[in-house]
Amino acid sequence: MFFAGVLLVLAACSNDFDVVTDWKEVPVTYAIVSPQDTAHYVRAEKAFLDPKTSALVIARIADSLYYPEDAITVWLERTSNQSRVQLHRVDGVVEGIVRDTGIFATNPNWLYKYKPTPGNELLPGEEYRLIVERTDGQPAITAETTIPQNFNLVKPNLSNIPPLLTFFPSDDTEIEWRADKNAVLFNVKLIIRFREENASGMTLQHVVLEWDVPSQISLTDLDAQKQRGKVFIPGVEFYRFLHDNIQPSTDRFRYFENMDVKIEGGGKEIKEYQLTSAANSGITGAEVFSIYTNMSEGYGLFSSKNVSVFGGIKVNVKTVDSMSVHPLTFDLNFKY
Repeated sequence: MFFAGVLLVLAACSNDFDVVTDWKEVPVTYAIVSPQDTAHYVRAEKAFLDPKTSALVIARIADSLYYPEDAITVWLERTSNQSRVQLHRVDGVVEGIVRDTGIFATNPNWLYKYKPTPGNELLPGEEYRLIVERTDGQPAITAETTIPQNFNLVKPNLSNIPPLLTFFPSDDTEIEWRADKNAVLFNVKLIIRFREENASGMTLQHVVLEWDVPSQISLTDLDAQKQRGKVFIPGVEFYRFLHDNIQPSTDRFRYFENMDVKIEGGGKEIKEYQLTSAANSGITGAEVFSIYTNMSEGYGLFSSKNVSVFGGIKVNVKTVDSMSVHPLTFDLNFKY
């Protein structure tokens, strides 16, 4: 999933940066916010090298990574009305967010947290500003992002009763949606549910599988604000996914129940971050890395994403018929 690697930055660090400067603190700030999150976390820390001490030694000293508690205040501001909320420092270890092991100190794992109360949730379509204020008189560190609007599914047609998806090995299955221009990087998943019954019709278990759709996503501008997203899923990949994740059976029958289409859309900052990283990696990469940041000072990333889930979608009976004779799925014993 494309967000996984980026979100690891939030849980893992400023490990990507080699900041060489004598006793000058360099702010390093990360956050990706989403309306679906029940809590929002920001990593706000510092980086510098002691001219007399190895960076590998300094990296393991928590005090060299984190600002003292009274040195900064972190805010999240809704720019349309300049209303802001303060984030509070928490230990990520206690919150269940463990920093990746490596050269950096992992305990404590100081983060700044905002848990919205009813009526104060982050809203799709709104621009938010991250503000890190310093008590030493230096300018605040800021960045802005606009949360993508909720997405609308066009194919399959949700007005059909029920909406259907068909998968044939030799064809592509199309999924299409609408989005605003604030989402530029997409990921599509299918949440597949089926039940297993024995020969007498007794339900043995319900199974849920989550599939990251393996295909290229195309985006087309519809007007100045809206765009069309499309993905063409090779039908045979659906068969292959089931083959790889379900054991063959002769003593039970399987029946599709329903599936969800889950669309994740990330902001332009995430895409720029990934493009910059890709451009400077590998044998053709630049000798001096151009690190992407949208923070007003230092390094880091402040961006947003949105997720829309569309449920109640059924698998067409023709798909089950085709699966019953296809070499990848005939022994899975799916019925309709």
